Amino acid sequence: FFNPPVILVPEVLKMRLAARFTDKQQVNSLVDSLIKAGFDRKDMVITDLEKEHRRDSADEIADEVAFIKTETDSLWSDASFADEFPSLKGKRGTVVTVEMPKRHAARVRQMMKDAGADEIIQD
Repeated sequence: FFNPPVILVPEVLKMRLAARFTDKQQVNSLVDSLIKAGFDRKDMVITDLEKEHRRDSADEIADEVAFIKTETDSLWSDASFADEFPSLKGKRGTVVTVEMPKRHAARVRQMMKDAGADEIIQD
């Protein structure tokens, strides 16, 4: 019997695209388009830049009713998700971030443009 060589397939390379919108209807349109295209809601993070606020102390962080820890946060960090994208600092609107395999990036970028994104950032 012939045993073929083992071929190791690398993990799917993932990337993130973030789109900033000033109109909430455009955000809804993008999310609907992404879901219809087969993307899962768990692969998206939606952040309202105007509602993101910094807390002054660890006590304020601990007092938050709903504190969601992201993969880059520590429990006592006051950084926001949008801080991961320095070009968004001081801007207004809503950011939709999508994590996907690199091979889907062009399609997602086009959906973001079609939905009316003011800015698209590749991470």
